[in-house]
Amino acid sequence: MLRKWLWLGVLMVASAAMAQTYTVKGSTGWGTAVNENNKPAQFRYEVKKVINNDTQRHVLDGFFHFTTANPETRTVVKIDMVKLTGYGQRIGDAGKVAEFKGLVVLSLTTPRGGRRVRGEVTVVVKDNRAPSVQEGEPDTIALRFVSRETDKPFAFAGKVVRGDLVIYERNLPR
Repeated sequence: MLRKWLWLGVLMVASAAMAQTYTVKGSTGWGTAVNENNKPAQFRYEVKKVINNDTQRHVLDGFFHFTTANPETRTVVKIDMVKLTGYGQRIGDAGKVAEFKGLVVLSLTTPRGGRRVRGEVTVVVKDNRAPSVQEGEPDTIALRFVSRETDKPFAFAGKVVRGDLVIYERNLPR
């Protein structure tokens, strides 16, 4: 009889451990965006926040790459994320919006040489439609880079003309 209770206890503990669920909130995107001055930028990113629903602990993971060039001044700006430090999203009637930030390195290349600056970027993306749908507002991406090393922040805001942004939320079993 004691053996049956022992096995029942082991099964209860095992089933409780297996019943954990996770929520994955994230956004992924790639493509070309054009700002109000018709200056294009290429971007590629995937960020996510994995939340253990039992403990409410979370893990942040992802990457972000951004490149834009100005042919008139022959300058190229590249931003590469080193570490994702924050992620949040809103999915509602007004649309899907995700905001993330991270530690980055901005590389500025000019005819006179190059410079690398460490800083932080905040990115806001809005998923307005699927890439196969032509009606309505296109997806948008906006970013702002700030650094203690320079007093000039870098900002870009544009509409996605090629590619797609996707914001999602999934519930997964263990």
